[in-house]
Amino acid sequence: MVAVEILPANSLREYMALTHTLRKIVHLSALLIPILTWVTSRTLILIAISVITVAYCVGELARAKGRSLPIITSITLRMSRPQEKAHVIVRPIYFALGIVVALILYPPVIAYASIVILALGDPVAAFVGEKFGRLQVRRKTLEGSVAGLIASFVVASLIVPPSTALIGSAGGMLMEFLDKPDDNLTMPIVAGALMMLAGLVHLANV
Repeated sequence: MVAVEILPANSLREYMALTHTLRKIVHLSALLIPILTWVTSRTLILIAISVITVAYCVGELARAKGRSLPIITSITLRMSRPQEKAHVIVRPIYFALGIVVALILYPPVIAYASIVILALGDPVAAFVGEKFGRLQVRRKTLEGSVAGLIASFVVASLIVPPSTALIGSAGGMLMEFLDKPDDNLTMPIVAGALMMLAGLVHLANV
């Protein structure tokens, strides 16, 4: 049984604000994956992500049994929402899997663009939705989703043709909006698949 700390209202608000910021930073850090893959190798990056993910899983399984793994458990708890701490936190695993699957399945430029869409779309949508969101649908805001689409499209356009980037960004942000089973997993996979399809259609029409 995992113990859950109850914080005073003011402390909870400050804790949640810092937690949201840290989670956004982690998302944005995925922008480094295409650069690191380009300067090293896809194999090396896949191994590194796999090792980190396995270590995280071991840490979470240990935490579920009331134990802790030095550093890993501390980082996990600091970046977790209070309601998440009572069970194994799987969203970081989905995040890593989404990146790994994109790197394995797609050619480099499509994989890089897919990862960019994941890295930018979700945190930008969350930030704009929290600050400026008015039109809410389920737990998302229209303003946030549009901002995430624009941000991911602009940067992905530096990697693939703009029309391809738009299709991939739209598909990725649709997955972010639906969040089923987890947008960290589905965003890069769907974005990459749609960009691959757009490329095939373009070649067929040439």
